[in-house]
This record gives sequence, C-alpha cells and structure tokens, in this order.
Amino acid sequence: MTPDLDGELRRVLDALPAGAGARDAYRALGAKRLLAVHYPREYGGRGGTAEEYAAVAEAIGLRQFADEVHLVTIQGVGCTILRYGTEEQRARWLPALASGRTQASLLLSEKGAGSDAAAITTAARRTGTGWSLTGEKCWSLHADWSGLGLVSARTSQGANRYAGITLFLVDLSAPGVMVTPTPRAMGEPYFVVGFDEVELDEDAVLGTVDRGFPLVTAAAGFERAGFDYLSRGRVWLHAAEQTVTAVPELDTERRRAAMTRLEYELAGARALAQETVATAEGLDFDYLRSAYSKYTCGEAAQAVARWIGEDLLSEPAVHGRPDLVRRLRAAVLEGPELSISGNAVDLLLDTLSLDPRLGEL
Repeated sequence: MTPDLDGELRRVLDALPAGAGARDAYRALGAKRLLAVHYPREYGGRGGTAEEYAAVAEAIGLRQFADEVHLVTIQGVGCTILRYGTEEQRARWLPALASGRTQASLLLSEKGAGSDAAAITTAARRTGTGWSLTGEKCWSLHADWSGLGLVSARTSQGANRYAGITLFLVDLSAPGVMVTPTPRAMGEPYFVVGFDEVELDEDAVLGTVDRGFPLVTAAAGFERAGFDYLSRGRVWLHAAEQTVTAVPELDTERRRAAMTRLEYELAGARALAQETVATAEGLDFDYLRSAYSKYTCGEAAQAVARWIGEDLLSEPAVHGRPDLVRRLRAAVLEGPELSISGNAVDLLLDTLSLDPRLGEL
C-alpha cells in the first residue's frame, strides 16, 4: 500500500462516528472512490490496481467491518459484471456497488449440493417477455443487506451437467424474492434466498444463455486471495496476545513462542496473497496461485483458532474474564467455517490438483 492510500484510508475510517457499522464505512469509502479503487473511474473507482484493492480489503477486515460483504459485492459480483456484463449492466450496477449504496450477494450454493456448483435445481424458464426464476439459494451472509443477487439457474438440459446453466442479475427487492435467516454458531446468520416465479427481463442475463458455468467459476475466482481469512487470523491473534498480557498466569515463554510462530505463519500467508494480487493482469488472477493463496491463508487463520481453543481456553485462569473468553470463543466457533465458506477447501484442493508441478516439487 502506498503511504498516500494508507493515510487516506485511515482518515476516512477514523472519521466515522462512534457506533458506525459496516454500511456506514462502505458509504464513506465509496464517497471517496475507495471502496472499489480498482474499478475504472466511469464506474465509481479510481482506475487503480488489484494491490490497492487488497489494501482496502485489509483495512476493512482489520476494523471488523464485515469484510465478506465487501469481498462478495466488489469482487465476486462486481468484477464478474465488469468482466462479462454488457455496457448497460455495468452502467446500471457498478456505480451503485462502488459507492457503497448497494451491496450484492453471490447466490450459487444450494442445499444438498454442497460445493458442487453444477448440482443446482433453481431454474429459469422463458416467458413472453423474459424469464421466470424459481428456486432457493443458501449459505449467504448479509443477504438482508443486498439489493442485487448474482444467481445461477438451470435454463436447459445440456449435453453434460455443466451445460445449460445461466447467470442472472436479480433485483432482490423484486416481487417473489424471499430472504430468510438461518442462525449459525457464531456471528450474523446465514440467509436462504428463495425465488417464486420472479419475473426477469432479457437484460437480466449475464453472459450467454446456457453457457454460464465458466462465469460461475470465474465469480468464485475473483473472491480468491485470502485477505478475508488473514484479517480474521490477525484479529484472533491480537485477542490472544491481549489475553496473555491481561492474565499473568498465561504469560509464559512457551506461549510467547507459539504466538510468534503463528504471527510468522500469518505473515507468510500474507506475502503469498500480496504476490497473488501483484501478479494479476487486470482482472485476470492466476487460478493456481489464487487457490494456493486462499488455502494458505485459511490454514494460517485456522491455526490461530485451533491454538486458542486447545491452549488458552483450556486454562481456568481465563474464565474469570468473560470479556476475554467471549473474544476467544469467537475464533474457535468461526475458525472451522473457513473450510467451507466462500471457496471451500475441497474446491481449492481440486484446483491445486491441476498444477502440473505436483509430484515434481
């Protein structure tokens, strides 16, 4: 991050009023064209680099301003529109996303399909004026904030299971859209988003009808790098360090060494994530490097959560401080989810298996 960008981010975020939330931060950053700094200027950005976007993502994550919303809105959905959308679609949606006025959800997952993005039952059928969308998507965070959904649907029975899938841009305020919370162990709920014969115009189609599966994988790829996982790991490690400092019985040479090891593991993962964005060609991220980066960042963050659960929370001395216990338990409860959130570990490993260098290293 350049000193100028770092200073500007700090000034904007430091100026937020007490009690400001994520959406306040997004609007403040968007007003300064910082939320999607790598978008072209005509779409609300600054024409910056992926590295500058990563700096913004880190700043949001370390302030704990729901960085997954920023990631999905600006990268998962916004970059897919930027890369594959029509000029009309870009002009309609990207300035609203970049300004922070509108958030978006990537609605690809379904119950019973796991991480298999081709095993979907949500369907869209042609009507006289466009399309009618029916089905249900799940495991979406903060979908209640979203004004836009990028939705995968089956539009025909193709020659194989990957054919016949189309992506749609859906206004989530439209009649027939239902957003229902599903509680989770820690943090904000997931949401199920249902579609009951939602009417869509022809211009809701993103890309080519029946040939949307490559765009599904591209949308997932735009999310990769791992800065969201890194932010969690760094926040959790900071909570652990504060706990060790606050409870003298815990401040041992062994624990200090463990925290140093975890700090270096996070730093190594961050270096890989930085290289991933530094070597991107515009919107083109190397798919293998991105998968390695996301996997490594997730492993580093989970190592922090695992150590907290196995070491700090096993100590009776901690439990006299409910404020500390609450922060530590947040890591233990959310840590396992990093294996299945966003780009699930099995998808990342499947991608890594394509690396021709495996077996030669």
